[in-house]
Amino acid sequence: MTRAARYLLLLAGLHAASAPAALLDQAGLELRLDDNLARAELERDITGDVALAASAVGSAGYQLGDSDRLKLSVDLSATAYRRYVGLDMASLRLTASHRHKFGLGAYAPALSLSASVARQEFRDSARTGWHYELDAALSRRISPRLELQLGYGFQMRRADDEDPRVVPFIAANVFDTSSRHLRIRANALITPRYLVSAGYAIHKGDIISTTLRNLPIFLASDAIAADPTFGPERFAYTLTAMTHDVQLSISRLIDDTASMSLGYQFIDSRAEGGIRYRANLVRASYLRQF
Repeated sequence: MTRAARYLLLLAGLHAASAPAALLDQAGLELRLDDNLARAELERDITGDVALAASAVGSAGYQLGDSDRLKLSVDLSATAYRRYVGLDMASLRLTASHRHKFGLGAYAPALSLSASVARQEFRDSARTGWHYELDAALSRRISPRLELQLGYGFQMRRADDEDPRVVPFIAANVFDTSSRHLRIRANALITPRYLVSAGYAIHKGDIISTTLRNLPIFLASDAIAADPTFGPERFAYTLTAMTHDVQLSISRLIDDTASMSLGYQFIDSRAEGGIRYRANLVRASYLRQF
């Protein structure tokens, strides 16, 4: 994307943050443990790490009628890894969303549509670039304590630069990816202070795996590039895969403005050529609303 587009993103973000609403809606901290950060299949390539992420969100809302609401938001975030510092990242995301409610009352279903663009700056410059996302979600409260959501989304990443080709006839734009997903999620209020959430999503599209030289992955890859973030002689591969994603979390309300959450995520990706990897993620987070 051009420099002018970057400035437009920044200006639009500043507008959203300064429009008639709270300058800062919420801020949070998250401690994350990932046991297969490289998304590798073989034991020799599997490695984990711990990351700390901080985020702050500002937004402006506009009521368009009795049933429609437009929201613009800006999300600033930064993530730091203990070991693989090449993955350290700062991000500025702008999101525009529209929510339509089909009727009156707490049990009327609602449709949300959103589009976002993010600038992501990594310590490893090969990963630096733009992230785009479109999403649609239909939600409905089933009872005073239970809400269900069905969603569909598309996302795309585009890196600024492309590394030199490892193999002349295979592209090196490993970090240019796209995928789509279908998800279902349930939120259950167990007590006035405890919320349990469970979700499942199926993704179809590009995944990135980093390994030592690996012939089966090499033959199944759409792109290959050196990936020094994970060490010497490591290569990143873009593969087309089907990914199953299961998530479970529990949140506790501390007071009227703060909450703590503990979550678990299991990822199972199956790529062409019989290649498969699994990853487990654990998250502990603190969120404060203003």
